[in-house]
Amino acid sequence: MDATRGRASVEGEVPRRERPIGLYVLETGGCEGCFMEIESLNGSAFALEQAGFVCVSDPADADWLLLTGAVTRVCAEMVDRVWRAMPPGRSLIAVGACAVDGGPFPAGYATLGGLQALTPVRRSIAGCPPSPDDILRALQELAQV
Repeated sequence: MDATRGRASVEGEVPRRERPIGLYVLETGGCEGCFMEIESLNGSAFALEQAGFVCVSDPADADWLLLTGAVTRVCAEMVDRVWRAMPPGRSLIAVGACAVDGGPFPAGYATLGGLQALTPVRRSIAGCPPSPDDILRALQELAQV
């Protein structure tokens, strides 16, 4: 525990960057459990900024798109719009079972399923939902690649 910040300390050495990696989070359909776990990373219990990440509210400021939930037909256009608004060098990360392969929401009349079948994904973070620790650890591993 990092007592000076009241947060869990970041495991290992974190390479310092000139600026933090901007994360834009998009929920596209499902129970929102994964979305809530990502949002908890912004709270005082986790060292998201200390780990070199920041959640952004505008896709134009984002480096990585974290997508949660199965992609619904209604949200597909929004995903495309957000993706196109992001600057070059962007990455797509599927968070949770629904985003990875559709989970309990396979392709059907209302959903397109998970990202695996739709587009290349830089990283998938499994779980239903994955814990904030698992999400942060996966982001750190990806940042070191």
